[in-house]
Formats: sequence, C-alpha cells, structure tokens
Amino acid sequence: MPGHSVSDGAVQQTIQDIRTLEELVDSHDALFLLLDTRESRWLPTLLGAAKQKIVICAALGFDTFLVMRHGMKTDSGNTHLPPLSRTMEIPGDSLGCYFCNDVVAPGDSTKDRTLDQQCTVSRPGMSYITSALASEVFISILQHHDGPLAPADSSARDEHLDQDLSCSLGLVPHQIRGFLSRFHQVLPASRAFDKCTACSNKVISGYKAAGTDFLLKVFNDCSYLEDLTGLTEMHQETLDAEVWGFSEDEEFSSMEATE
Repeated sequence: MPGHSVSDGAVQQTIQDIRTLEELVDSHDALFLLLDTRESRWLPTLLGAAKQKIVICAALGFDTFLVMRHGMKTDSGNTHLPPLSRTMEIPGDSLGCYFCNDVVAPGDSTKDRTLDQQCTVSRPGMSYITSALASEVFISILQHHDGPLAPADSSARDEHLDQDLSCSLGLVPHQIRGFLSRFHQVLPASRAFDKCTACSNKVISGYKAAGTDFLLKVFNDCSYLEDLTGLTEMHQETLDAEVWGFSEDEEFSSMEATE
C-alpha cells in the first residue's frame, strides 16, 4: 500500500510471484481470467496484452454475468479508425479489454462492500453458464480464419444475427452480457481506450521498458497509472468544465434576478 514500509522479504516474494506469472503467460497460448476482483485481473490483462496472448475474461454478479475477449494487440495496430457507427465491425486488434470502460485505476474493490456486492455470491447456475460461454468464445476464436484478430460487430441489437458469418461456428462476439432476471443476453462491442490503465500503449511500453520496476511503482502508488495514462488530467479537465458551467449558470441566474 502507498505510504507503508514494506520489508525486503515481501518485495522479493512479490518479484518472484511476478516472474512465476510471467513464465506461465509465456508458456501458454490463452488466459482465462476467472477472478473475483477488478484489481486481481489487472496484471494478467497487462501481461496478455504485452505478450500478445488470447485473453478471455469472465465476471459474475448476483444475476448478471460478462464474458469478454480482450483485443489482441499488434505492432501495427489500428490508430486511425473512422467514427464508430451502430453496425460497423471493430477489428480484433482495436477491441477493448475489461478495463477500457473504466476511468479510474484498479484499487480495493472489496473495501466497505457487503458479501453480495463482492461478486462472491451468485445465482446457482451462473458460474456454469459463464464458463461454458467463455469456452465457446475461445473455440470460435480458434476456428475463425483471423483467429484472435477476428472483428466484432459493434451493434448490441440483433441486426448482426442475419449477416453472413465468416466463422464456421458462427459469431465471434467481443462481449456477452447476460441478465438472468430476464434470461436475456446482449452482444456489445467497444473499442480500446487510449487511456486504459491495463492495455493502452503507454502502460504496455512502460512494462516492456522497465519490467518489474514498472510493476512495483504501480503496486506502491495508487495514482501512478492514472498519471501515466492521462486519466488524472482528464479528471481535472472535467472538473474545470463543471466549475465553469456552474459559474455560467450562477451568472445567468444573477442577471435574471436583476432584470
């Protein structure tokens, strides 16, 4: 934790754990993130992006679930894409990861939360449904002629179900979001976020350049990732805009009162 002294033994154990995880990622073709917390998914997500591995994330709520394949980072990448339309396909190397919809760095997501809010309690069949779908997404990726670079339709509606399928097993979705309360699923797709705290170019470059030293900085400073990716600046700009908006409203109200 930031501000707390850590013994040399604890640091060495952390470094050893990092190296063990790196070796496991290097020796496998795909990662399945079947974890309870956001923060526990961060390092495997970064390693998968940096080492160009297939990453499939599964997350559970009480009556909701998410199965998501992370975009496969390439050296070229798609940096100049047209504005996103409702029905366009997003290339596989431009798809977002689990953290791309977040505007904060991962922290302690279990603090001050009840048991059911920590995603440790779910409906009886939830884990089986989610793990089965994660397996099917993995198989579909392998069968697609573009593999992990397979594009995903950006529509969460049903128009894409009538299109010609380029994979022998059917669709290769980016996300499957399920709602057991309505026994319903949607298949949204979203682009990678250039300020993502896990898969953005700045984070991957920092890890490749400094390795363990970079990771230790992240572990010891909760604001490091937000500063690095530009989220801190974005938050400040948003706050400034809100202040200016409030000032303009106050001035307008004062003008009305004097008329």
